[in-house]
Amino acid sequence: MTPLDSALPPAWENAGFLTGFVLSLLILSFIIRDGWLVRAAQYLLVGVSLAYSVVLVWSNLLWPRLFAPLLANPLPILNSGGQSAPGLWKGWLPLALGLLLWAAGIAYLVGRKGQQNAWLRHLGALPLALLVGVGVGTGIAGAIQGTFLPQLRRAAEVGQLLDAPPPLLLVGLLTLAITGGSLLHLQLGAASSDESRFPAPLRPVLAGWAWLGERVLWLAAGVIFARLFAARSTLLIARLDALFFGQPINDFWRWLLIFWQGG
Repeated sequence: MTPLDSALPPAWENAGFLTGFVLSLLILSFIIRDGWLVRAAQYLLVGVSLAYSVVLVWSNLLWPRLFAPLLANPLPILNSGGQSAPGLWKGWLPLALGLLLWAAGIAYLVGRKGQQNAWLRHLGALPLALLVGVGVGTGIAGAIQGTFLPQLRRAAEVGQLLDAPPPLLLVGLLTLAITGGSLLHLQLGAASSDESRFPAPLRPVLAGWAWLGERVLWLAAGVIFARLFAARSTLLIARLDALFFGQPINDFWRWLLIFWQGG
């Protein structure tokens, strides 16, 4: 149990549920018209989400893993052998990079119209580049190890089995064709019109394969959007069901009806 966990009275839970439902309707009204109520609900949603994220990061990451260890034992940076202690890499260095990034951001906001403190903004590129590089490297390594290599290995294994069942062989060939076509489209794309570097007999084949990859990417994007829409629709239906048929909220409706009728 964390300090953020607390049991709220039923009245507060019902009020929070109704507030979330009203804000959901305000954002959903964007389909009809973009008004100030829609923007107010969006700003409130973004602000509350950011504030909640800051509280979670502070209570679960920054305080227990950075500030508390540094306050408990701030001095030993070098161990007895004269080498850098783990506290330097796990405590002081992340703190220095974080403060440098904060200072660069503040300098950019303050001196946006001038060129003062440009050196501080340039230094802030170091932790930002490290952060983006680690994130991109982790994402690419995960995609290669978890998606691309298993698909390539599976397609190669199926292709080597001459006596494989036809459905399994068809799945392997489709996987290889779709993956290769997608990579070809991303490489050759509409922006690259120079096809003279390829042999003439291969140009129609590569163009057709890239065309197939483009349609597959469209299909994948449509499937992802459809799944997101279905998930959000299911969540909306569940919230509507809880709003109009849930027992705690029914008690709230009855209390509101009695209050509206004057007691």
